[in-house]
Amino acid sequence: MPRTLQRANAILAENLDAVHRRTDQLFFWLLLAEWALAVVLAVTLPSPHGGPDAWPSPNVLVAVYAGGAVNALPLILIRVRPGWWLTRLTVSVSQMLWSGLLIQITGGRIETHFHVFGSLAFIAFYRDWRLLLAGSAIVAVDHLVRGQFWPTTLYGSPHAHWGRFLEHVAWIAFEDIVLVLGSLRSIREMRTIACREAALARSAEDIDVEVQSRTAELAAANASLQVEMKARLQVETDLRQAHKLESVGRLAAGVAHEINTPVQFVSDSVHFLRDATTDLMTTLGHLREVEASVLSGTPSMEAAEAASYAAEAADLPYLMEHMPKAIDRALDGLERVATIVRSMKEFAHPDAVEMAPVDLNRAIESTLVIARNEYKYVADVETAFAVLPPVRCHAGDINQAVLNIVVNAAHAIADVVAGTSDRGRITVQTALDGDDTVVVTIADTGGGIPEEIRDRVFDPFFTTKEVGRGTGQGLAIARAIVVDRHRGELTIDSTVGRGTTCHIRLPLHGAVAVVASSPDAPVGAAA
Repeated sequence: MPRTLQRANAILAENLDAVHRRTDQLFFWLLLAEWALAVVLAVTLPSPHGGPDAWPSPNVLVAVYAGGAVNALPLILIRVRPGWWLTRLTVSVSQMLWSGLLIQITGGRIETHFHVFGSLAFIAFYRDWRLLLAGSAIVAVDHLVRGQFWPTTLYGSPHAHWGRFLEHVAWIAFEDIVLVLGSLRSIREMRTIACREAALARSAEDIDVEVQSRTAELAAANASLQVEMKARLQVETDLRQAHKLESVGRLAAGVAHEINTPVQFVSDSVHFLRDATTDLMTTLGHLREVEASVLSGTPSMEAAEAASYAAEAADLPYLMEHMPKAIDRALDGLERVATIVRSMKEFAHPDAVEMAPVDLNRAIESTLVIARNEYKYVADVETAFAVLPPVRCHAGDINQAVLNIVVNAAHAIADVVAGTSDRGRITVQTALDGDDTVVVTIADTGGGIPEEIRDRVFDPFFTTKEVGRGTGQGLAIARAIVVDRHRGELTIDSTVGRGTTCHIRLPLHGAVAVVASSPDAPVGAAA
């Protein structure tokens, strides 16, 4: 509070100083105007103190010289020290002296006496009641002295009663009371305004300090959140990659079986080629003996018969027919193994931080190769890939989303065809929708999703499968990848008894503003 009071006093002093300076400037011109008016009146009005031919008249001399003397000091102080207390005191005294001079020049006319009241009113502009009392004292002394010794200059008559002096003083006192009360009230109002300004300034300072404090707190909290967000993003990235590796591990047995089949017939073909090569080398050895005997000039019937027997035992026509086929089978098997290994590598490869152009059709083909063991016993996969430009996305994440949906489709079909020889169908299609959207459609002939749970299929940990077969996170992860990370759309159309179709819509040129997955987006195995 003391600080606020000090500020209020400072504001009040500053405002009063401005008032004093403005009033000083007002009196500067007012005093000059009164001097000019006094000269004009002295010249135009007849002087009661001089003859008709007297020039200059005493009033003119009074107006010029006495008026100049009255004005000299206040005008100088106004220019040199505006707002100074002595300046306004001098101005107030000079102003009241002008009232006496004008009364003197006009011969004590009653109209000129009103100048006294006007002068007091102008002095009240200073809002200093002490100046009013000082000015009133000057007038009272002037009236007392001149009324006693020179009544004609004051009242226009040589005979003046004491009652006139008392009457004049009474009216001046009445005006003083009004003006002093007004000045005091004005000062109180100015002080009230100054207190309000000081309180507002103090409140503004307090608010500014509070804002700075809150800003610093928010900056610290924001920095902490940034650190936490970076750590969380790193954890989410690690968890997504771990989920990929988990998926690869979960599919490892099937992939091993997929690799084992081509490796088996590569092994069989290589063993056949080894045995066939042995037979061919034996036959070739006998033929070289026959060639040597012929070249030496002593053909050997025994060598020829041995060569013929070896060729018949090797079954050369059979070898000539089946050895190329064995080589082709071995090459096909090795190509199949290479395709599986390449698909595994592409699926498990970590994504870059930024999106990159991707051959989406090839990425989906790799995912289908990885998931083949999940569906090959229960369904056939049909693909219809449109010609697509490179799609800007995180390939590993899209592979994960497609894998989760395909595995769900295979499980749904397995539930329908269980105990029968029937096979379902999984259809994977890609298409370009307009100039900026790619659509991936995955349809199955499973049992469909009941209407009462369709709104929950994207909920984390929601699953209808038995324990150990699903964790209820597959579709939740797929949605987080497509919607949150790529700003795409993932919708499901399902008919009970007929199957389910999932539509993945991705921006062709990538998300405008890629953000991290939602805090509620789960990471885990397929549902």
